[in-house]
Amino acid sequence: MWLGSFLMALALLVAARPSLGMRRASRRAAAVNSLTGLIMGVHLWGIAFYAPSVYVVAIAYHVLVWAIFGALFVPILRWSRAWAPLSLGALWALIEVLRSLGPFSFPFYFGGMLTHEPPIAQGASLVGASGLSGLVVWFGFAAAGQVARLLGDDRLAGPRVWVPALAALLATWIFGSVRLSKADDGSHESLSIVALQGGVPSWLYSLASGTGPYRDLIEEHYGILYRKALEGRPDVILFPETTFNWHIEPTTEALRRIRTLSAQPLPPNTWLLIGTSLRGADHLSHNAVAVASGGQGRLPELRGTLTKRRLVPFIEASHEPAEQWSIAQVGPRRHGVMVCYESMYPQAAAIGTNAGVDLLTVLSDDAGMRASPMAWTHAEQARMRAIEQGLPLIRNGQAGPSYAVDAYGRSLGELDHWAVGNLAVNVPLNGKVTLYRKVGLFWALLWFALAFGPATAARLLSRARKTG
Repeated sequence: MWLGSFLMALALLVAARPSLGMRRASRRAAAVNSLTGLIMGVHLWGIAFYAPSVYVVAIAYHVLVWAIFGALFVPILRWSRAWAPLSLGALWALIEVLRSLGPFSFPFYFGGMLTHEPPIAQGASLVGASGLSGLVVWFGFAAAGQVARLLGDDRLAGPRVWVPALAALLATWIFGSVRLSKADDGSHESLSIVALQGGVPSWLYSLASGTGPYRDLIEEHYGILYRKALEGRPDVILFPETTFNWHIEPTTEALRRIRTLSAQPLPPNTWLLIGTSLRGADHLSHNAVAVASGGQGRLPELRGTLTKRRLVPFIEASHEPAEQWSIAQVGPRRHGVMVCYESMYPQAAAIGTNAGVDLLTVLSDDAGMRASPMAWTHAEQARMRAIEQGLPLIRNGQAGPSYAVDAYGRSLGELDHWAVGNLAVNVPLNGKVTLYRKVGLFWALLWFALAFGPATAARLLSRARKTG
């Protein structure tokens, strides 16, 4: 991630040499960066399995976004001068904010990869994952400028370039370290949650879409996990997205199947959150979540259904991630529910936070991504939603990884990708109000000012000197 930002910056500096004219340098930079975007897109999606048409469009969108950044790189570099690394970092942060809005879809933040670096990841509580992405790009250009100096290009050389970038990185690390050291680890009310992870391959789902031995096999497979979960009498049991197979109506078929998994009655205070997908009257796939608790005979009965309007963003341009449907009343607690890709959108978590939820819950299925890097990227993004909003989060993946984190993004437990079993955790309800929770998308205004302000001011001053 840090290396990727550095290599992108170095490639752009080499491609857009100072001797080239503005237009030619911009075209070359756009071409080079579109190739970088293609490599990144194929790396993430290349060996995925499900819905290849979605992946082709996602890769093409990578190419387009990276090409736009490359084209804007040249004028910002030439006019912003020593401010250029900061301006380019802010431009990348702005692009990531825009990519997280509606039909623009599929943001893949550099900053979202920082979850394995806990102190720096805490910066998301201030500026979000998009802001951290800008920090990574800022530092990448500052570092690339020093290497480019060895090649005779001193446009980004000197301490005025790398000192501010290094200072920003160190300040973020110090802030995160202090925040973690002062984290409230006292006693909190908690929820006992069990997440079922079946690890069923996508090809087996296609065989199990009808009646027959394969469907019976999957049902019994989840039946074993479900009966084991009931033994602990948890507050909530999570069934991941597509627990059984696609296009199951959660108000009828999914609950019927769950009732067959165990004749054991539900404990009085145990609730079920069931992720599934269904085909609506418009013949499009919809994400859905059913909320159930014990009814007559203490067998699961439906208490509510949350149905999303569209399943796949970007392909279905009317996609609107996580509307008010995402708030689930589960007993005395309110869950901010996200399904699958929605955990990549900061505003998806923000909607629940603003409605006063107690925790964030993600139901997902990455089986179609197989062992591609996209499966890890997609899963890791959810941790950033916890840090951004200052809320605990539990992610339940059919093929994994399933994990729970507290309001600081610290792990409470995890099942690895393709593992089979139950993740049983006590999730502390230790929500913390963060700056990002208050500011949110308004950071885009600052990113816009930093991206284009220095270059615009330098251009205006240059014109004033010429006319004066």
